[in-house]
Amino acid sequence: MTSGILFALAIAALAGAVIFGLVRRNKMAGVGGRDDVDGPSTVAHWTEGETTRLLSSAELPGLYLVRPRFLSKAEGVVYLLLRAAFPRHEIFARVRLSDVLQVKIGPQGMERLRAFRKIANQHVGFVVCDRDMTIVAIVDAKEPDTVINPRDQKLEIIKQRCLQAAQVKYVCVYPPQLPRYRDLREQILGPAADLA
Repeated sequence: MTSGILFALAIAALAGAVIFGLVRRNKMAGVGGRDDVDGPSTVAHWTEGETTRLLSSAELPGLYLVRPRFLSKAEGVVYLLLRAAFPRHEIFARVRLSDVLQVKIGPQGMERLRAFRKIANQHVGFVVCDRDMTIVAIVDAKEPDTVINPRDQKLEIIKQRCLQAAQVKYVCVYPPQLPRYRDLREQILGPAADLA
């Protein structure tokens, strides 16, 4: 026999097996009153059960509460400063670093995953974008009185290095000593900021 005939026979046998399996499953569902999909060994059942479990736990009254404030008082002050300094820009608060940065195309596999994990769970305070949604600057509100544990200090250093590598403007604003909005505009947009 030629390879074409063997291939055609293999396809026909596969199609017959699929049809036989579907007919048998429908007959078993009609006779036994239960569908094989509900069996404990199927992936569909586990996924369905897991989703149902998550939904039932989310319905518990009092399990979730709305935060009293979206921004802390210090962040609210910095937000108002940014709104005044950049009236023609869009300001976004509490943004994940991975929404701002992406891993360049070069690294692959585990190297790419390690690079992404550095930014995956980190956040920045504010993202300043122009009307075209191009990122102009990243602004963090820092409170100098707060005690930072060593792990958070390391994460902050990693964040700063990643932003520096991406060559994006990064500014830290300390709420007790806020800059004038003209100084902030000049720091982010350059000396010609007032002319624009």
